[in-house]
Amino acid sequence: MERPGRLPPLSALRMFEAAARLGSFSRAADELFVTHGAVSHQIRALEEQLGFPLFLRQGRQVSLTPAGVELLQGANAALRQLSDTVSALRRRMNRNRLSVSTMPSFAGRWLAPRIGDFIDRHPDAEVNVTATNELADFARDAVDVCVRWGPGGYSGVRVELLMEDELFPVLSPSLVANRRIVEPADLAGLPLLRSDGEDWLPWFRAAGLNWPEPSTGLMISDSALVVQAAIEGRGVALARRSLAALALRAGKLVRPFMIGIPAAHAPHSESGCSFDYPADFDARPRWHYWIVLPERQADTPLLTDFLAWLRAEVAADLAAPLCPQGGPVPLVLSAPQAPRAD
Repeated sequence: MERPGRLPPLSALRMFEAAARLGSFSRAADELFVTHGAVSHQIRALEEQLGFPLFLRQGRQVSLTPAGVELLQGANAALRQLSDTVSALRRRMNRNRLSVSTMPSFAGRWLAPRIGDFIDRHPDAEVNVTATNELADFARDAVDVCVRWGPGGYSGVRVELLMEDELFPVLSPSLVANRRIVEPADLAGLPLLRSDGEDWLPWFRAAGLNWPEPSTGLMISDSALVVQAAIEGRGVALARRSLAALALRAGKLVRPFMIGIPAAHAPHSESGCSFDYPADFDARPRWHYWIVLPERQADTPLLTDFLAWLRAEVAADLAAPLCPQGGPVPLVLSAPQAPRAD
């Protein structure tokens, strides 16, 4: 094995690679969790050590010199290989450890109530679930698998469709004391809970209602909290099936209508990305749940078991009825009669 030649500091090369790849010192600082000034200082020091410029600076804009382009190619390849090696070692040395990254909404209302079954099957395993809306860096974060909510099209990773979803109104039986909910127009006068990006207007149209998008009332950024607010009787939620299913089966919520719409987009905070949406709902991309895995790493036996368990749980969830005892969706809701006083 040959001794490597003289190299600049690894920290400087990392900051250069990020800034060159992203085309921005600020974006590199965000990715590496350092300040803009730290990136600028390290790259200046790297250029002085090398004796030639790597960036052309024009005001706040930067572009690579020919030498910068060449160094980026080598630095990116070397850092990726080093990252892959470290990640593979971590996985081999911690074969009984599983790290899962997913959104807080999915973690809280879908995964957490079910994950105990997987842990019972693997009592010697350590299962770490990170609930975050940030996209994971598999190497830096030591994450084995992600479950993401979005339109797909992720690059540089392995992607598998996990579950499609739909949106429909749900509400607590306590919200409609002595009130009949038979048709969509009967929602008039009830508080409609709103979630950023999951608009009511497409459902109104599907239900034949010429109503505008609600502009008052409670707005919640997290889809799981919208479901919780509905359970507490705060209003009617336009909920994802995946997040409301367990509460529907437990009788904490009811679905008064069979009218549902595809999930075409969701809050930006849950996707970890930012997208521009067409004004026309039908032209928007459909959003689904995706399994996301590192591109160049073999799955450990524990991860393979988890993926098989996850797919089976999703299949069982989609096959199970949403109402208690498998009965029909209740279309008429009324409060229980108070006992008569003798």
